[in-house]
Amino acid sequence: MRILAGDIGGTKTALAIFEIGPRGRTIIRTERYPSAAYTGLEQIIEIFLAGETANPRAAGFGVAGPVRDGAAKVTNLPWRIEESHLARVTGIRRVRVINDFVSNALGLPELRPAQLATLARGRAEPRGPIGIIGAGTGLGQACLVPVGNHHEVVPSESGHADFAPRNPVEDRLVAFLRRQSGRATREMVLSGRGLVSLYEFLKSERRARESRAVAAEFDRRDDRAAVISRFGLSRRDTLCREALDLFVSIYGSEAGNCALEYRATGGIYLAGGIAPKILPALRRRPFLEAFRRKPPMDGLLSAIPVRVVLEPRLGLIGAAAVAYRTTMETSRSF
Repeated sequence: MRILAGDIGGTKTALAIFEIGPRGRTIIRTERYPSAAYTGLEQIIEIFLAGETANPRAAGFGVAGPVRDGAAKVTNLPWRIEESHLARVTGIRRVRVINDFVSNALGLPELRPAQLATLARGRAEPRGPIGIIGAGTGLGQACLVPVGNHHEVVPSESGHADFAPRNPVEDRLVAFLRRQSGRATREMVLSGRGLVSLYEFLKSERRARESRAVAAEFDRRDDRAAVISRFGLSRRDTLCREALDLFVSIYGSEAGNCALEYRATGGIYLAGGIAPKILPALRRRPFLEAFRRKPPMDGLLSAIPVRVVLEPRLGLIGAAAVAYRTTMETSRSF
């Protein structure tokens, strides 16, 4: 059968057609669209399905925003997405709308070892909860729990929870963010715009001057976070290096918080668009030090495996999984 899957975010919307059969799943076709260029998801689906000879059997959409009763408001877009409305306008009878990190979590069991990078091997409990956290346009988090022969997901909007500073530098960072936005949330630090905020904060601290090379790149490119991460990874620019190092340390600490919140003894996975791009920085000692330095829970955290998801279509895989479930008489694993 054919399944329509979507990964809907404030920056981009990815759609895919999956063919699912006895031998597994295959992605037949996938396209990406700039979300803000369209009035709603319905318009993108219409364009995407224009070349299909028949409607997919079911559809699943992971949406960057809270979902209640089959409806979602995209956090960084003026879109409202409803299962019943999508079913009516597309003619696809079975439609599921879920949070984007629920779809990311549901995609985890389908990954192969080559689609992951291990930061800490640890000793996973075979049926322990699994935490997933990911920085990208925003910050997402969820927990995957084995239930019978399938998995259930505990969703979260923890990216909008308050950011907790660990030292005097981060105390001043919180004050900096409050002056800018009124409050300091985790997403304001761990996201693309968060990396830019860290850079601007360190510049305001007079840690170093902004280099001419970085300033010139800022003028040429819209994505300042990409410029900072590139110069930071090369270690050629002091401000970019310190901003990236601070980002990595905070990321490690928040991943550790995620592990403690869910007691994620099955492992922690870093998803989202940023982690694969800064993998060399995540492999350095500060990330795991920040992850584990939470006495008296250091021992528990030292045993938890930590991996980075390298597969960029994780959300689509999970959205296809939840859509496929709707076609089965009884729930079972995808």
